[in-house]
Formats: sequence, structure tokens, C-alpha cells
Amino acid sequence: MKGMSSRGNRICFGRYALQALEPAWITSRQIEAGRRAMTRNVRRGGKLWVRIFPDKPVTVRTAETRMGSGKGKGSPKYWVAVVKPDNSGARKLMCIRIIGASHRRYAHIGDVIIAVVKEAGPKATLERSEVVRAVIVRTCKELKRDNGIIIRYDDNAAVIIDQAGNPKGTRIFGAIAEELRQLNFTKIISLAPEIL
Repeated sequence: MKGMSSRGNRICFGRYALQALEPAWITSRQIEAGRRAMTRNVRRGGKLWVRIFPDKPVTVRTAETRMGSGKGKGSPKYWVAVVKPDNSGARKLMCIRIIGASHRRYAHIGDVIIAVVKEAGPKATLERSEVVRAVIVRTCKELKRDNGIIIRYDDNAAVIIDQAGNPKGTRIFGAIAEELRQLNFTKIISLAPEIL
């Protein structure tokens, strides 16, 4: 099973949620076991919402049944809910060049770069050594603003985008810079958990 989630990947109720890291089927028994364990742990201290429902039937043929289509597919054995991850899956990028700045050696926040995927997660949509476009959202090099504030992040980070400038993933980790709003990366701004 491949693909990424396109909806149902935001926290609508409560403050914490469980996130799928790879595509899978979750059976109704697994959902109920998880619900019971969490309810027992929470007790009366909080509320619990289960946002997935097992609506996909899985049919299993009985033993010693002949091959062929004469007998049908069999009756539903159990029901499952399909869950998928919701980010591109790239873990590490290597910058090849900066778009629109051939003479510059280093990229700054807001620069669009051409990069190659050096590490990718398991069952990710992007494969290793694939060439992608990305925008820089965090740098370890300090950034000085017009009002005199100097900001420096703990790591270098980029968001993979398409030709239109929209992010390929639907989840962004960590804080991003306010300068991306001025560069019209509004979709990235809306997905970011924190803007500095």
C-alpha cells in the first residue's frame, strides 16, 4: 500500500494525537484494544476521541477451497481502517544549487534550492537520490532583521515544494521564519506549528 493522507491529518479535538508513520491497516480489534488501554490510563482525567473507523471489509476464503471465481470472494472476516502518513518522507537533503543566485555559495532563509534526497524514510513517496525543489525555512547561521533582532536556529531545515511553491507534504516540524510570509509561502506558514 502506497500514498499519503490528504485529509483527517489535523488535531481537531484535544491537545495530543497519534500519528501514522507508514501506511497500514488497523483492525477493529486493535482500535478497541488501544481505546481501552488509553481510557484505563486517562481514567476521569481527560477525554478521548477515536478519529478512525474500520469501514473496509477484508474477506478470507475457507480452507481447502478450489481456485477460481465460481464460489465468489468469501464472506468478510474482519474490518480494517486504512491509515497513511502525511509528509513527504525525506530526512536529509543535499543542496545542488540556488535558484536565481548562481554566484552565491550559501543559501539563506526563503531561498528556493535544487536538492537531492540523501536519506528517506521507509515507504516514503520520495526515493533516495531523487532531485527536488525546496525552500529554506531554518538556518544555523544567524539572521539579522531590520528591527535589530538576531535569530539563530538549532538546525538547518528545508521544505520540499512543487513548481507552484506549495509543499509536497502536509506536515511541518519545528518553527519557521517570519520572512517566508513576505515571500508568499502562505501554505507553508499555515502548516507550521510555530512562526518566529
